[in-house]
Amino acid sequence: MLQDTEATRIVVTGEYQLDMQLADVHVHTRRSDGWFDKEHLAEAALAAGLDALVITDHDDVGAGFEIRDYVEQRSLPLSIYPGSEITARHVGHDVHILALGIEDDIAPWQDPAWTIEQVVALGGVPVLAHPYKIGTGYLRAFADLELAAPVSIEVYNASIADIDRFDPRARRRGTNRNDAAAVFHQTHHEQLLGAVGGTDAHFRSVGRGMTAYRGDLLEAIRSRQTAVVSDSRFESARPRDFVTYATGLRSMKHRRASRWGCNAG
Repeated sequence: MLQDTEATRIVVTGEYQLDMQLADVHVHTRRSDGWFDKEHLAEAALAAGLDALVITDHDDVGAGFEIRDYVEQRSLPLSIYPGSEITARHVGHDVHILALGIEDDIAPWQDPAWTIEQVVALGGVPVLAHPYKIGTGYLRAFADLELAAPVSIEVYNASIADIDRFDPRARRRGTNRNDAAAVFHQTHHEQLLGAVGGTDAHFRSVGRGMTAYRGDLLEAIRSRQTAVVSDSRFESARPRDFVTYATGLRSMKHRRASRWGCNAG
């Protein structure tokens, strides 16, 4: 599915061709700290020319089933993969790991290596989310890869791009964390699965970071047959959306603590 949004697309890495399908693999909903409900998310994804979404609410796979059912009932041309953004823990440091394609929750606040093993055991694809992000990025907690199982890396995260573009401190430092992730993937490609890109959608836009593929999305990542594409559009959040974000964040933390116990951090 290709629309007039093609004009704003930029190839980040890989061999992107116009006949490839496009997925946003990092999307949040109102079940955690996102703005989207199922109706608005499906509409926004189709408007952005996407073929697939992975729903990655924090430590919760539930919304993926709800959105998949909604799309299937209406025969919309959109593939939905349940998933989660899992909060792992290493020496008091949160590490976020995307679990693409899993259909069961995985306990948060565990060691990253254990978390990744669980993702693979459930048939999913583990991805190091925003790997250079302060506080929750794997390569902020570790100097290098310390994992036995192959993982993917999110080499383009549109929310991180927004921060690096507009944060005065990032501009002064000349910071570009997405570029750093792409270089890391290129220099460690034999240890890694195919690169992915996502929006990290918390507000009103999807498809600003995309994974290009053919066939099944998860198999394309496993076989290293992906490209990553970005979109030059800016986030379209409105002031009240930040209230929705904060409310969802509080509800998500309460639900997570009720199920898994309090975060030791």
